Amino acid sequence: MKLIAIDRDDNSVYQVIVNRYDLVSLLMERFPESYSSELDCLEEIIDMGPEDVDAIIIGELQNQDFIDYEIKLLGEIETIA
Repeated sequence: MKLIAIDRDDNSVYQVIVNRYDLVSLLMERFPESYSSELDCLEEIIDMGPEDVDAIIIGELQNQDFIDYEIKLLGEIETIA
């Protein structure tokens, strides 16, 4: 699964690559009250905005040791004054 994440603090854009089944299992384990099923969890992931991917998914992936994932810096978003 490939997801796009945006860190608004420094305007960085990332690509997150992770096995969808591993990610769903991780999120259901960490937030069991938030998801009623694996399908529900997957739909929530697909509907997440880039800021949520940064805050929730990257944060959870970085706090575990058993899931292989990759985070690539794609660049920065320019801000318009």
